[in-house]
Amino acid sequence: MFETPVFTSSAGRDVRRARGWSAVRALAVVLLALLSSAALSDPRDWSGVWDTQWRDGGAVLHLQQDGNRVVGTYPGFEGSVEGRIDGNQLSGTWRDVAGSGEFTFSISPDGQSFMGRFGTGEWWTGVRTDDEVARTFLEVPDLSSPDLTLAAFLRAGNESGEGRSDRLGVALPLLDYSAFEEPLTAYERIGLARMLFQIIDRLTMRVWEIRPGEELAQAGEYTIDQEYRVELTQAGTDRPYTLTFRAGESRNGDDAVAWRLVVPPEEEMRESLDALLEVYDGEVPHSRQHHELRSPRDTMRTFIEQWDNARGGNGELFLETMDLSQIAAAVREEEGALLGEYLIEVLYRIGLPLRQEIPDYPNRRGPYTHFVHPVGVVEIHPFEQEDGSKIWRFSAETMASARALFMALEDMPLAEGTERGESTPFFRIRNHVRAIHRELLRESGGGMELWQWLALVLWLVVSIPVSWVLSWVVVRLLRLHRTEGEQQLMAPEARFLWPLRLIFIAGIGLLALRILGLPQAVDMPLRVVIGVTLSLAGGWLAYHLVDRASRVIESHSHHFRYRDEVLRSLATSLAKLAVIIGAVLFLAEILSLPYQGVLAGLGIGGLAVALAARSTLENFIGGITLFADKPIEVGDFCRLGDHLGVIEAIGLRSVKVRSLDRTIITIPNAEFVNLYIENFARRDRVLLRTTIHLRYETTPDQLRWVLAEVRKLLLQHPMVTPEPARARFAGFGDHSVDVEIFAYVSTSDFNEFLAVQEDIFLRMIDVVDESGTGFAFPSTVNYLARDSGVDAERTERAEAIMRELRKGNELPFPEFDLHTRSELRDTLDYPPEGSVNSGSRADANK
Repeated sequence: MFETPVFTSSAGRDVRRARGWSAVRALAVVLLALLSSAALSDPRDWSGVWDTQWRDGGAVLHLQQDGNRVVGTYPGFEGSVEGRIDGNQLSGTWRDVAGSGEFTFSISPDGQSFMGRFGTGEWWTGVRTDDEVARTFLEVPDLSSPDLTLAAFLRAGNESGEGRSDRLGVALPLLDYSAFEEPLTAYERIGLARMLFQIIDRLTMRVWEIRPGEELAQAGEYTIDQEYRVELTQAGTDRPYTLTFRAGESRNGDDAVAWRLVVPPEEEMRESLDALLEVYDGEVPHSRQHHELRSPRDTMRTFIEQWDNARGGNGELFLETMDLSQIAAAVREEEGALLGEYLIEVLYRIGLPLRQEIPDYPNRRGPYTHFVHPVGVVEIHPFEQEDGSKIWRFSAETMASARALFMALEDMPLAEGTERGESTPFFRIRNHVRAIHRELLRESGGGMELWQWLALVLWLVVSIPVSWVLSWVVVRLLRLHRTEGEQQLMAPEARFLWPLRLIFIAGIGLLALRILGLPQAVDMPLRVVIGVTLSLAGGWLAYHLVDRASRVIESHSHHFRYRDEVLRSLATSLAKLAVIIGAVLFLAEILSLPYQGVLAGLGIGGLAVALAARSTLENFIGGITLFADKPIEVGDFCRLGDHLGVIEAIGLRSVKVRSLDRTIITIPNAEFVNLYIENFARRDRVLLRTTIHLRYETTPDQLRWVLAEVRKLLLQHPMVTPEPARARFAGFGDHSVDVEIFAYVSTSDFNEFLAVQEDIFLRMIDVVDESGTGFAFPSTVNYLARDSGVDAERTERAEAIMRELRKGNELPFPEFDLHTRSELRDTLDYPPEGSVNSGSRADANK
């Protein structure tokens, strides 16, 4: 029982919702428990053929299940297993010629593989095999003639591969080991079988030709221990090797004679193998060396092996086996895969050859012809590579005739023993059409079948309304139907809607071409039309989308700083250029134009273009330099050489400056980057520097008093930085004694600086006036009246103050002490009392 928890809430619906979710969770737990118990109660299916492997070998394991009991054999090592199932595990014992022990297997959730341990912890893995492999290793071979015996042995060896010689264990009944006096273990027999297979694999033969003469083939003529010898040769070298077959008793209990292949002594086989490997530099070819396509055999073997990978989407090596140079590069992959499937279908009907029936000579001069038909031929040709090496491929003529060959052989049943894998969508559709009515496959012009014409009409009927709906949805989602703020030359329909419609129609058309398998005479023109449509419509749409995005960013440019503006301009231009170049190259690819040579020629012609467009390139590079260096921003007030103004815009070609006269000055980027730039907007404070000219009648103490008061003023003012604020007696002028003022005002706004400077200058006038002296004038004065001179009372007071400070050792020269500096700092009221800003300043200080 599952109890529903009670939740307290101010809202009743919350309680009901919580109870509902608890019930759902409880139901889910119950269902999971039931499913789990059902899964555990039913043992997994272990019956079948497993391709197994362990650290030092492997074998084909055949298991049979009866309830929870499982028994099995792996004939290659004369082994057997027996065990019981517990859930998803199988535990039991194994026995073979090497000994015995216990094992534990655990099957995967999908039932397609297992992993186990045996002995002292060694691993043992397995995977289910397909029906063809199972038939190869488990069916009782037909040994009624030497050719059938050899074919069975070669199929077992080919299935085993160079890296899985253990699989040859199932071929041991095909071999005669009578040449060996001492008893052989299963491992030794497998090793000898592997060596014999490597020898035969280096030879080329027609298996069906390996038969005794007609005089011996009559019923009853074969006798026990009768031998039949056949001499085979290595392609290219004509080096001979003799195979011996011996007639023996059948193991089926009947009176038929079984022909077995005689295994020669090991030393003899080793000498023969070394001689045959001379063409391979004395090395046994690697198990994947045939992927290098060095001979007709390698190409045929790779082509057949890689077909399954091609169906799964990994068809690069499969396409490499075919000469597709006559197919446009833009459609080469799709068309090549389709023609490859036609060729596979042809080979299924001819009969998949044993690879030993195809020449394995890399330096063969002429092509290898595998099949000839009035409508076409299957040939493998050598092709010279750029590095001087040679590879073999199915010829361009073979690929061009693959469709016609299939049509001619379509009603031919698959060769005996051939099982066709899963078809591609085109062949599945065609098989369904064939099942509906055979007449729909009748050719009706242009090499097209009737159902393909009907499919093209259906494509047009469906694609037009679907493209209208999809384009309307995209335009609405991206809001492309809305016009920008400025007047446009074309409506949004022409810039966005119609290109989208064409793109969707062409895209649906490409999807149709993938599955319709049209003949090349019709397929190529349609692909060209669709490709041109995609190139033009896609380029047109992408160009205007870039322009639209740029305008959206530009409309919000007040949110961005200079670097974003430059990036926008640079990215927009580059994106438009990339769209145009991409559309042109895609169009050239579709039309199979040799644009690679044109691109290579740009390396030579680029010099002339660069010289002709030198100014444009310089400005473009200058714009990139501005973006990287960032010396200015839009809105900065700068001095640019002889120009003074505000930066208004920065583009790829030029910088626009609003001068003090309110005119626009345009400076090319190439010149701008070489200018002396003084950016006033980047300063953190503004320098205040001036000189006070005092009358020569000023006494030294008066001057000291002025210096002290000005220094106080600079320290007390809140807008003046304390360091390096200074007021110094600078020297004697022509008409005055000079006091230099040097300080920084804490602001980057020049208007605010002027206000602060004005306040300081006014306060300095008060300081000079309070000292009793005055400002000097650079002029000659003729006094007609009696000169009052300096103020004696104020002079006496200033001098008295200085005397007191001197007696107390408190003269503020050359600087005030730290305590005094600390007390004086920021004690003046600024803005001054009575100004319009004095109240806000006082409130801020509080």
